[in-house]
Amino acid sequence: MTVTEQPKGPGGGSGPTEEGTTHSTPVVNVEGLVQIYRMEGQDVAALSGVNLIVQPGEVVALVGPSGAGKSTLLSVLAGLTTPSAGRVRVAGHELSGNDVGLLDDVRGTDLAVLLQDVSKNLLPYLTVRQNVELGWPSQLRERIDVDEALDIVGLAPELRPQPVQSISAEARQLTAIAATIVTKPAVLLADEPTSSLAGPAVRAVTDAILRANEELGTTVIAVTHDLDVATALKARVITIRDGRIRMDARGGNTHVMVRDDGIPLPDDILKQFPNGTAVTIRPGDDADTFIVRRATGGEQA
Repeated sequence: MTVTEQPKGPGGGSGPTEEGTTHSTPVVNVEGLVQIYRMEGQDVAALSGVNLIVQPGEVVALVGPSGAGKSTLLSVLAGLTTPSAGRVRVAGHELSGNDVGLLDDVRGTDLAVLLQDVSKNLLPYLTVRQNVELGWPSQLRERIDVDEALDIVGLAPELRPQPVQSISAEARQLTAIAATIVTKPAVLLADEPTSSLAGPAVRAVTDAILRANEELGTTVIAVTHDLDVATALKARVITIRDGRIRMDARGGNTHVMVRDDGIPLPDDILKQFPNGTAVTIRPGDDADTFIVRRATGGEQA
């Protein structure tokens, strides 16, 4: 286990970094993000001081229980929700939410959003090809190669003239991915991209997203409740609980965030101890290592 203390900054700092990693300008930079909703006369914090840095070309999976704040974070990154406090910068754009026209331009070029409900991404009565080429303004036409996008997602040529309403759920989701990557965006935000699928269809979708990442260099941030999907995406896995980033697993290491409310333990360590077990955490042989073990009788409170 690696315990990483966040450097001090707006909302608590910038999150962990890996030794030996060369960092370019982040494609996503979130500092001290707070998102508060008013519900039944009370303020509810969906996000509490979130800090996140994503480098160009990374694939990131946001995981956590329902209500943890992962979809809210994705909505803020998409410019669909205005943050209550903090700074959000995506693909070189400050997403304050104050300039709707600017945000529309960003989502049409540098930023693509794949919604969880595939019906919101597509028009069912149009063909696959028409859905991918639909609605792009004239200044984007030179960026669009419909067949290239459909080839990347692996959609068979014979399906491309078919109305979307007549093809399988898997093919519809692949069409939706093609429609989001056709402008070669810097960042793709995907909300539960496999939630309505099962079996081989899930792998077809994760493979399509990986090819977009590899062939276009698109950075991917995906919300998923399924750790198998995160594994298939070969993703850096960020765990969100109670509106805060609790863990950040990448490069074979799991980083946990030191905060004023304590240090969470990774799930693989928690599984080794039954609920209610007393444990001790002590420094290891070097300054960067901690040892977790069962407490002896004299150590228990």
